[in-house]
Amino acid sequence: MNAPLALARGSLRRAQPWLGTLVSIEASGLSPTRLANAMERAFRAVARVHTLMSFHDPESELARLNRDAHGGPIPVSGHLLRVLRTACRISALTGGRFDVTVAPVLVRWGYLPGPPASENGHGDWRDLRFGPGRTVQFARPLLIDLGGIAKGYAVDLAIATLCRAGVTQACVNAGGDLRFYGRELRQIGIRDPDNPGRLHLLPARLNGAVASSCVQNTRRKQGRGWCSPVVNPLTGRALSAPYSVTVLARSCLYADALTKPVALDAAAATPVLRRLRAQALLLPAP
Repeated sequence: MNAPLALARGSLRRAQPWLGTLVSIEASGLSPTRLANAMERAFRAVARVHTLMSFHDPESELARLNRDAHGGPIPVSGHLLRVLRTACRISALTGGRFDVTVAPVLVRWGYLPGPPASENGHGDWRDLRFGPGRTVQFARPLLIDLGGIAKGYAVDLAIATLCRAGVTQACVNAGGDLRFYGRELRQIGIRDPDNPGRLHLLPARLNGAVASSCVQNTRRKQGRGWCSPVVNPLTGRALSAPYSVTVLARSCLYADALTKPVALDAAAATPVLRRLRAQALLLPAP
């Protein structure tokens, strides 16, 4: 476990790896001991999201849903329920351009583990059923992957943990998903994908959430050519235009999820961004 690094009196910064991403937390406003304790709880909150929502871990709540939810209602935690309900809301608002049931396509392409031929995945987000007592059921066999939204929720959960601890200023950064709050203005720079040495500065603000996603072609794990891991749920095809998408929103949960429909069709996503009080930046403009 990495030790906290002192930035200044009453301020700490710490980073540690999580699922191949370096998560960093900067916090201030409490004594060093209380800050360190608050940051430790925030890191545990991030790890909790992985425990519940990992596609790879067969013991996660999400894995249990993928195995059993087509056979009957499965009780889930409030965390997983909130992420699934939010995912379905964004699916409805975007006309299905965001859909967590695209996992079978990612399995076939080698981006997710599993047999290439799966009996699951012939439905869509509308096949999720929410029942009483925090239960979830699938109308038909499905495979759900929350890789496009869970990281944003993990950042939000870490921020909420720091806020409850009395931290007056904080920033949580999880590899492109970032949220901050405090008494001092913070300015975020977005790296230009065509010119990594150039930063596009966003307007300074006291609080907010930012999520960035770079759409680019990568080699599939089976080595059968190149394609983007961003799937268009309406066609089942990969998005191929190379550019980055950044969304600013009130929460990282929404910012993270909205990068996908914006990447697929920025014009169609504009009314959704307006409704959710979010903004998007595409670099370079497609």
